[in-house]
Amino acid sequence: MRSQSDERDDTGDGTSPLPDCPRCGEPVAFVTATGPVTASASPCGCSVPPGLGQRDD
Repeated sequence: MRSQSDERDDTGDGTSPLPDCPRCGEPVAFVTATGPVTASASPCGCSVPPGLGQRDD
């Protein structure tokens, strides 16, 4: 099991470098696209938009 300190970034400010799931608020490690407008967040399993976590550079 991961501790809260394992989920923090190197700055130690308590924020996660991972995006939060818009449905449950848990950090999202990766998103699996299941269709053109549907996707599943992992590890929580919630249905999310496929572009979740993409950066606008």
